Amino acid sequence: MAAEVPESATRVLGWLRVMTGAGDWRRFERFAGVAVHQHPDGLAEILLSALRSSAPSGQDTEGAPRVNTEDVVDVLGELRAPEAVAPISRILREKRESDAPFFAVCTKIIHSLAEIGTPDARDVLREVATGSWPKPVKWHAAEELGIEEELGFDEGEMLGGA
Repeated sequence: MAAEVPESATRVLGWLRVMTGAGDWRRFERFAGVAVHQHPDGLAEILLSALRSSAPSGQDTEGAPRVNTEDVVDVLGELRAPEAVAPISRILREKRESDAPFFAVCTKIIHSLAEIGTPDARDVLREVATGSWPKPVKWHAAEELGIEEELGFDEGEMLGGA
């Protein structure tokens, strides 16, 4: 699409900015999913802005929808956006307790950090894998780094299996 309509990336970014300002998160998420395939300059900053301007997934106390943190984190990982490491690492720490027992958002953040793959991202993964995190979260971080055996992790024990 970008080759056939060169201005499409700029237009999508503009629409995403408008949707962020309006808090139109359902539409925002769909457009972000399209925009990631164009990799337009500035997309990561818009996604990070959406994370800052909306509390994490679900609905706020007035029932207004919020951005789906898991989806935005996934797109940031696909973009391999190094500027996302610190913000999504903060979300990881904030979600440490509330994401239990399945750790869906934590796992998504870990996978996104691995996709980003910068030294800073790998440092966060190592901190999680070797720190005092819940076992499933530690497992996923160690697996992304390829150090689960080095740490003596047993998949069944770490993930609550047999």
